[in-house]
Amino acid sequence: MVKVLWRAFQKSDLPFFQEVISESGKWLENELQGADLEHYMNQYDELAGEWRVWEWEGSPAAITFLLESAPSNRKAWLGTILVKASERRKGIATKILNDLASELNGRGHRAIFAGVPINEYEWSNFLSDCGFEQFKAEENDDETFLIMVRPID
Repeated sequence: MVKVLWRAFQKSDLPFFQEVISESGKWLENELQGADLEHYMNQYDELAGEWRVWEWEGSPAAITFLLESAPSNRKAWLGTILVKASERRKGIATKILNDLASELNGRGHRAIFAGVPINEYEWSNFLSDCGFEQFKAEENDDETFLIMVRPID
């Protein structure tokens, strides 16, 4: 079984985040959109979410951003999950999401939401593989997003 441990993101983790982004061209294109990484992360400060670094076998393997109470619906939202390319397809993302679900369940949450650009099929397939289901499509700033939900048991 995959065992991952998390810690709060620190400024010293920026090179790791940059490395993971460089291996994730679609994320870079859709999310960063040419912005500086620190500036991008600062945009999320007012949301009171948490950036985490997930370690596997003692080394950083993934980064997540989670909002426990999104302004839109006061529900938990997964804003980002990026796994280092060399660590993909090993069950790390599923384990991370199981850990987040367990943590959120302990605080009374019943689901985790995520939104992806509707044309990013790989992202929706990835989330489906991790237990998310399609919920609805939603327009935001002239872009259509697929809203997905992962029930928490």
